[in-house]
Amino acid sequence: MKAGHIDTEVARLEALRQYQILDTEPEEAYDNLAKLAAFICGTPISLVNFIDENRQWFKAKVGLDVLQMPRSVGLSYLCQEQRNVVVVPDTLADEKLANNPVVTSYPYVRFYAGVPLITPKGDMLGTLCVIDQVPRQLSQKQVEALVALSRLVIDQLELRLYVIEVSKLTEKLHLQNITEGQKTAETLRKSGERWQLALHGNNDGIWDWNLKTNEVFFSTRWKEMLGYKDHEVSNGWDEWTKRIHPDERDSVLQAFQNHFAKKTPFYVCEYRVQCQDGSYKWILDRGQGLWDALGDIVRMVGSYTDITDRKLVEEELKRQNLRSQLFAEISLKIRESLQINEILQTTVTEVQKLLKADRVLIFQLEINGSGTVVQEAVLPGWPVILGENIFDPCFKEEYLERYRRGRVSAIEDIEVAHIQPCHREFLQQFAVRANLVVPILVRDTIWGLLLAHQCAAPRQWNNFETELLQQLSNQIGIALSQAQLLEKETQQSQELARSNAELEQFAYVASHDLQEPLRMVTSYLQLLERRYKNQLDANADQFISYAIDGARRMQTLINDLLNYSRLSSRGQPFMLVDCSLVLEQAIANLQIAIADSRAVVTHDTLPSVMADATQLTQVFQNLIANAIKFCRHQQPRVQIGVMRGDANPDQESLNVIPSADEWLFWVRDNGIGLESQYAERIFIIFQRLHSRDKYPGTGIGLAICKKIIERHGGRIWVESKPGQGSTFYFTIPDRAGKQWWEP
Repeated sequence: MKAGHIDTEVARLEALRQYQILDTEPEEAYDNLAKLAAFICGTPISLVNFIDENRQWFKAKVGLDVLQMPRSVGLSYLCQEQRNVVVVPDTLADEKLANNPVVTSYPYVRFYAGVPLITPKGDMLGTLCVIDQVPRQLSQKQVEALVALSRLVIDQLELRLYVIEVSKLTEKLHLQNITEGQKTAETLRKSGERWQLALHGNNDGIWDWNLKTNEVFFSTRWKEMLGYKDHEVSNGWDEWTKRIHPDERDSVLQAFQNHFAKKTPFYVCEYRVQCQDGSYKWILDRGQGLWDALGDIVRMVGSYTDITDRKLVEEELKRQNLRSQLFAEISLKIRESLQINEILQTTVTEVQKLLKADRVLIFQLEINGSGTVVQEAVLPGWPVILGENIFDPCFKEEYLERYRRGRVSAIEDIEVAHIQPCHREFLQQFAVRANLVVPILVRDTIWGLLLAHQCAAPRQWNNFETELLQQLSNQIGIALSQAQLLEKETQQSQELARSNAELEQFAYVASHDLQEPLRMVTSYLQLLERRYKNQLDANADQFISYAIDGARRMQTLINDLLNYSRLSSRGQPFMLVDCSLVLEQAIANLQIAIADSRAVVTHDTLPSVMADATQLTQVFQNLIANAIKFCRHQQPRVQIGVMRGDANPDQESLNVIPSADEWLFWVRDNGIGLESQYAERIFIIFQRLHSRDKYPGTGIGLAICKKIIERHGGRIWVESKPGQGSTFYFTIPDRAGKQWWEP
């Protein structure tokens, strides 16, 4: 490193240390600036970063989990080299930056924008930077805002330095034990002149208060700051107090009293003070008292710092936070319940508080331009119009079309606004002096209006207020749209449930009513067979046999259809069921088929689940029966397995991983298999892939299994290949040890 560079770095580090900022506790002012930087630039990470000899220390941070980093890593060196704004849209596009540790590891920087923090003397102390983990660009306005925020960081540092200097001077004066009023005044006056020279560039003004004479010396800079000329401000205590904003005057005087009583080491207060033109500025007022040997306070010296810009920033951040909280609350209500009345009531109540408006209301429009006030938040003393049906004679079709296109109407004062007389009279009957109107759209259709009224006086609506109402109206439109869809879906669900209930009832009645005539037909056919067999010709015997077989199949089909219709309406309550016992019962029901086919059925250790034991037995029975039936020219082998969602599969052929809160069962066979294109069709009622001559049955067994599993909250499917067997999977939620209604 060259000698000049070494000297510069030594001076820079000395400048940094005089601010005594390193390793200090978090401060709200710096935190707010970091938050605002992240908000303006839309990044998840922002830092107020001071560069020490070997490290980068973060005074304020958003979205980062570390307090500091080595100086050798990171991208702040770019700002230090260029002493200017640095924007890197994508670190991976630069070969040199792509290998930086903060790019290749945490926090994985892909985008970086930094502004150097340079003191009035020209020392670069650190950076204000924003970071993202994806590439991005900043607009010119965002860059300008970031630069403005960096100046506010420097202002905070200069304020800190001033407090340090005041403390040192006060301590020195105490050590000198100056008790003579004239000498004290002269010493402090000279000190004030030195401070005035030192702080003139920092926009600070000096005051010196002699408590014995009640006179106050105001520096020229103090007067200039508030827009006064020297001769316009006298040196009296009243000149000071009368300019303090009435809302803060008591707290300021109390702060003085606390310092006089030595309850606080310094006098520090933030308040508004009136300027020469009648407006108010926010100032940070600081001072230090001086006591005589008897313990009486004889003098105070202090300074004004204009913090109006910082207060505006803090106020904007506060408004943004309030707006975010309001959006979050309304969005939460939309997700939780979609109770429109509750959402609308929350909206008008919170907007009225946030905007401090006299009235906020939601107006639902009719086709003809009339409508009803469906929600309202209004301050006492102003007309209540909730529930009223209102018609504005000036509100014509063209206005509806403009609002449908997103028109926003802001009237600052209806008395002087360029509006039709009939519209002015209409607003006056509700005591409206100023109003802000935004449309509420539901899928490009105008549903209504969100309005804010000022009744007591005219009001200028700013961009924040306009954007707030627009964004809230969008949220309301989303809620209304979702509520309409939910209502439609609910109606369809209710209609479907009613239709299903009717179909189940029809299937039950039809099946039940068919039983008796079918039994009669079967009985007479069997009687004919017994009485006239071999007495008629061969064709007659065959015809009777066909008729009896058809009647029996019809009987089986009706019984299966009756069972299917009863699955939902006649099912048993879910109880804790041991699946091993359920499987034993299913195998017992199939013992003849298993014996005839010499089938081998094996199974894993099965769990207990919340289920309808009878229906679960039916599922195992149907799947095992199918495995036996659809096995040609070989001994059937059936394996029943199970796995919980949070276990590791140890079956090599298992291609399915269940979720963590369910049991996965499977029934695997060595049968004929099927084409994958039929994997869904076989679960449809009465769908068959083979003729009854080859494989008897009604084609309803798998449909029954599907309906049972779905009633239990699970799903069922098959994986198969022709000639390689099939594996039927089904899931049952793991609710053992839980109440049925628990999620």
